Amino acid sequence: MEEDDLKPAGKPLYRLYFKGLVTEEKEMLSAGFGVAICGDKDDLLFDMKGPIHDPTITLLEVELIALKSALSQAVSLGINHISICCDHEYIFELVMGISTPEQESIALLLRDVQGIRKYLTSSIPVMLTHNQSNFAYDFAIEAISSEIIIDIPAQKETCNICLNDDINADQMFSVDKCGHMFCSECVKRHIEVRLLEGSLITCPHYRCNSLLTSVRCGNLLTPKLNKMWEQKTKDELIPVMDRVYCPNPRCSTLMSETELSGLNIGVRRCCVKCGNPFASSAKFRGIITCRATSTRRYIQILQKTMEG
Repeated sequence: MEEDDLKPAGKPLYRLYFKGLVTEEKEMLSAGFGVAICGDKDDLLFDMKGPIHDPTITLLEVELIALKSALSQAVSLGINHISICCDHEYIFELVMGISTPEQESIALLLRDVQGIRKYLTSSIPVMLTHNQSNFAYDFAIEAISSEIIIDIPAQKETCNICLNDDINADQMFSVDKCGHMFCSECVKRHIEVRLLEGSLITCPHYRCNSLLTSVRCGNLLTPKLNKMWEQKTKDELIPVMDRVYCPNPRCSTLMSETELSGLNIGVRRCCVKCGNPFASSAKFRGIITCRATSTRRYIQILQKTMEG
């Protein structure tokens, strides 16, 4: 019998769609259901979805729970005439009374379903064809998907400097040019030592000459270290033969001849940082360009030159 043949004359007929799903994900059973109540032209009036937390539940039980929830909602909405759209043949036969359930849990659910139907003036079971859509299917899928949490463990990496093998991937630093990876803390310490030594800041990997850049590493460093690196970059732009250092042992600021050219005070010059005046350019450059490796020796040479 067709649904239109059972439609009460002059009465609006609503359609009830329901769907229960069970899926197994990582040896865990997830279940959920979806419900949709539509008007005569399949315009959606109500929808509902929800998970079911029962590791022993069966597909048939979930389907009947979905139908029971849908019928309860139809009654609460004040609907009198409704079509029960089934896409499961056995469920259709159970609701029609053609088949009798064998399991007690199914029998109890079916009793509840039939009991709720008594509150409706008419509730007509209709078997959906393959060409007809079950509006509740998507809601059931959403209900199950919301319960499935894919637990992807954080990827762990090993730092080749400190040898810590329990470092999250987002805490590792990769050198762009060579691809060597180290933990951020070790890279920070490596850069700090290189800055204090005045050495080229290269990849920490043994014998790797890939240069690190302040742009790439800036977020790892303190403001003080970033400022040191910025100054080091500026200093490296001064040609070796044009470099002049402040003779003040507490300063030793690097300057260029070009920078000093406008700061003459007679035959003396002044440091651009501390303001300390120093000897004529000829004598001063002779001292500074040799730049003694020993601080004591440097001071001795400076004093001897100033006396001369």
